[in-house]
Amino acid sequence: MASLLLVFLVFGALSCSAIDSDAKEAAPRPLFKVGYQVIDFKYRKDGQEQMLTTAVWYPTAAQPKSYQYGGPTIGNVAVDAVPLAESGPYPLLVFSHGYGGGGLGAVFFTEALAARGWIVACPDHHDRHPAVRIRTGQEKDFDRVGFVKHAREIATSGPEDRGKYLYRLDEMGLVLDGLLASNLFGKLIDRERIAVGGHSFGGFTALGLSGTIKGRHDPRIKAVLLFSTGAGGYLFRYEELSGVRIPSMLFMGEREKEQQRGSKTMSELSARIYKNVSPPKYFLEVRGANHFSFNNRFTDNRRTKLLSGTEEQFEVIRRYSIAFLEKYVAGRMDSDHVLKQSDHLLTHYVTEPVPDASKQDLRALDEKIRRAVPDAPADTNKPRR
Repeated sequence: MASLLLVFLVFGALSCSAIDSDAKEAAPRPLFKVGYQVIDFKYRKDGQEQMLTTAVWYPTAAQPKSYQYGGPTIGNVAVDAVPLAESGPYPLLVFSHGYGGGGLGAVFFTEALAARGWIVACPDHHDRHPAVRIRTGQEKDFDRVGFVKHAREIATSGPEDRGKYLYRLDEMGLVLDGLLASNLFGKLIDRERIAVGGHSFGGFTALGLSGTIKGRHDPRIKAVLLFSTGAGGYLFRYEELSGVRIPSMLFMGEREKEQQRGSKTMSELSARIYKNVSPPKYFLEVRGANHFSFNNRFTDNRRTKLLSGTEEQFEVIRRYSIAFLEKYVAGRMDSDHVLKQSDHLLTHYVTEPVPDASKQDLRALDEKIRRAVPDAPADTNKPRR
C-alpha cells in the first residue's frame, strides 16, 4: 500500500507546481447558451427491439430557462431548442454513469461543458437495477436489496468476469455512432475531437473503448475522463491498462480512498490505473469527497445530502475536467493555466504531462520507491514496457 501511494507522491514531486495555489477565479467561462434534448436510440438485441434513452446538451442560440431535472437538481437550458450550427462543428463527449444511476447523474458538469461549445451525451444504461431514469426520475419500484447484492457481485469481479458487463460498451458505442449518424447532430460534431468519460462503473465503460480490450478499441476517442472508478481498476489487467495511450484524467474522493472494492482499496485501484495508462495523465483527490460526491442528487433528504457532492466540490471537479478536455480534445489553450496548479480543495494533484517515460525513467522511479520504503518488495505484477 505504501509503495502504491508513493507512486503518486514521487510523480507529484516531479511534475506538479504551485501546489497550494487557488485557481477558482480562473475557471473556464461559459461561451454559449445551452440546449437540452432527450433522444431515444432504437436498436435490436436478441431479436427484440430495444431503446437507449440519452440526454444531450449542446450549444444553441435559444434563450435558456430554469429547468428542474429532478428533485433539487436544477439547470438553465433551452429544452428541445435547435442546435447552433453557425459555430460548429463541436467536440463531443459521451459520458457513462455509475451502476444503477442514470444519464442525468453529472448535470453539474455536462451542462457547463456544453456551455463551452461541446455536445455532451449521457445514456441511461440498461443495468439490472436502475435507481433513476432520465425521463421518469426516481424508480418507484427500485429493488434496493437486489441493487446492493448485484453491486457487490460486480465489485468482486475480475477481468475474467467482465463479459457480462460488456453491454455497457455496446451502449456507449451505440450513442457515439447514433449521434454521428443523426440528422440533427451528425454534421455538428467534429469527428476528430471525441472523448469519453464515466463515473464508477462508467469508468470501466469508458476505459473499455479506450484501448484496454482487444477488438474493442475505438480510435476515434482522443481522451478519457474518469470520476471515482474502482471498476476501471479491477476489471482490467495491468497490461490492458497500459494499452490506454490517450490523455487521461482520474478523480478520487478523499473519504473513499480506504474503501474496499473486492480485495483492493480505492486508493490501490486508482494507483493501478494511473501507473499503467500512458501520459499525459492527471490524478486528483478531492478534499472531503466520497464516491457519490461526483453525482447530482434527485431526492431531497438528509441521506442524499450527505452523500452528494457540495457546490464547492462540483466546482473544482468541473473546472479541472473542462480544462483537461479543452486542452487535449478541443485544442483550446485558454484554460491550460488551470492544469498547471493545484487547489485547496485537492488533497493530491499529480500530473505527468510529458511523453511516455523511457524504461530508464521507470527504473529510476522504482528505485526511488524502494529507497523511500526499504522493506517494500519489487512490483512483480508490473507489465513489461
